Amino acid sequence: MDRIKNVFGAFLLLIAQGAVFARAEEKAAPPPQVVDGYQYDRPGWFTWLKNEPSDLKDCWKKTFRKENTVNLSLLVVGTGLLIAADQSLYKKTYRWGTKEKISHNGQQRPFIKTTLPGTHYMVRLSGPHNFGTDLYFLGDGITHFSIAGGFLVFGLVRDDDRALQTSSQLVESIISTGFVVQVLKHVTGREDPVVNTRSGGRWRFFPNQKDYAKHVNKYDAYPTGHLATAMATVTVIAQNYPEYTFVRPLGYTLMTACGLEMVNNGVHWYSDYPLGIYLGYEFAQIAVRRGRKVQDQQVSSLEIYPAFVGKTPTMQAAYRFSIPPSSKDEVD
Repeated sequence: MDRIKNVFGAFLLLIAQGAVFARAEEKAAPPPQVVDGYQYDRPGWFTWLKNEPSDLKDCWKKTFRKENTVNLSLLVVGTGLLIAADQSLYKKTYRWGTKEKISHNGQQRPFIKTTLPGTHYMVRLSGPHNFGTDLYFLGDGITHFSIAGGFLVFGLVRDDDRALQTSSQLVESIISTGFVVQVLKHVTGREDPVVNTRSGGRWRFFPNQKDYAKHVNKYDAYPTGHLATAMATVTVIAQNYPEYTFVRPLGYTLMTACGLEMVNNGVHWYSDYPLGIYLGYEFAQIAVRRGRKVQDQQVSSLEIYPAFVGKTPTMQAAYRFSIPPSSKDEVD
């Protein structure tokens, strides 16, 4: 239930971010920021939301185009091999967690409780309380929306459009990734390891949605949302801040730790990971491509040389220029 209730916290963060961007739009727009050959325009109010339909369409088109056949085949084969080994890998990971005294319970503790105005519904924002839940929380949506909020605050304080674009791209990719992941979870209906009734977990395709809401662990293993969100976050930041070369190694290390813990506490199988990671990466690439542009700059030269017009000596000049490729070609 913590995963469901944390959605409300993420929703509040989205509203807050949109309000701040709306406030920022009331000011005169500064000139675009250019960093390392990329132009970062200041994002508008809910720009990320306007891009969602196009992001979903672009991801679908790229996934199933001919050029992506090899990657898609590797994804399918890799997932299949992991499914075959899931039960054994789960048991080994569980024993490892026991040996290292890492909690098998991913349940988080609420640190904020409030009742929605005019209702009796209690909203809880939960967080980690031991090493195991610390690792699990690395992939939580609140963690990554908070990172987006950090870039938002930094961008507003420093008047930094690159940071503001990064914040907007993070929200855009996290939302699109989360949407697709949730659709797939509600369609595939795979059991979590902690409640599995057969080796590798039972798959109940197109489950009853009322029962899904009552017994989420019976249906929501595939694919991972935590690692999908984490991959989107790492990719967006690494693309926009390439000078910080530690982002990818650090991010992938933390993702690995989170992935181990999610199997250890019985909320995921290892085969849940490839598709989730793929979705996070692709939606991040799409958001980055849409959010920044190759600098609109011409590379030019002026040449002056002697020439003859008939028998009359004269001088001629040639101006040569080229235009860099558009941002559409920047990220495949």
